[in-house]
Amino acid sequence: MAHADVNESDRRHSPVPDDGCALIAYASRYGSTRGVAERIAAKLGERGNRVELRPVSEVNGVSAYSAVVFGSAVFNQIWMPEAEAFVHRNESALASRPVWMFSVGTFGDRKRLIGRLMTREPRGIATILERVHPRDYRVFAGLIDRHQWPFASRLFYHALGGRLGDNRDWPEIDAWAEGIAESLRERRGGNYGPEFSGECGGQVPIRQLD
Repeated sequence: MAHADVNESDRRHSPVPDDGCALIAYASRYGSTRGVAERIAAKLGERGNRVELRPVSEVNGVSAYSAVVFGSAVFNQIWMPEAEAFVHRNESALASRPVWMFSVGTFGDRKRLIGRLMTREPRGIATILERVHPRDYRVFAGLIDRHQWPFASRLFYHALGGRLGDNRDWPEIDAWAEGIAESLRERRGGNYGPEFSGECGGQVPIRQLD
C-alpha cells in the first residue's frame, strides 16, 4: 500500500473541528466487525458524544470530524481492501486528529500466550500506526463460524486454544470505548450535556444501521 508523506503542511490543510462529532467507521465482511463498531458507537453516544457510524466505503473524508475510531476485519493476516483504501485516502487528516484503531480477528490481543502476537496483525499495521499515530490500537476476537473455515484451519485454531462461535469480549470492548469517551470528554474541557449528544448534522442514526 503506497502512502504519501504526512508533513506539517498537510496537517494545516486539515483543521480539526471542535463540535464534538466523532466518526466510527468499519470494514466488515460477515458482520462481526460491524457489531464491534456499533457497540463502540453506542457507548460513545451514551456518554454524551455526537457520533456518526458508517462503513469505511461510505466515508468521503474525515476532515469534518473532531475524532475518528475505525477498524477492520482481518482475513489471511491482512485488513480488508476498503480499510486500507480508507487509510490511504485520509492519511493526512487522520494523522492530524485524535484517532483510535482496532482490528477484529481470530484471537484478541489479551489472549494468553499469543495475545502479543495479535498486535502485529494485520501485515503492514506497523506502517499504518507510524503514519496515523493513533491514541490506541486494539485487536479483538471476533465471531468464528465453522462454515467459513476449512477443516485444516479449524484444527490449527483449536490447537491454539480457540473455540468456534462468538468470541467478542463485550466487557473488554465496552471498557475500551469508555476510555475513548473519557478522552473525548477531556478534549471538550470536561463537558457532558445535550449539546454533545445525538447525531452529527445530517448523519445516519445508529438505530438505522442494525
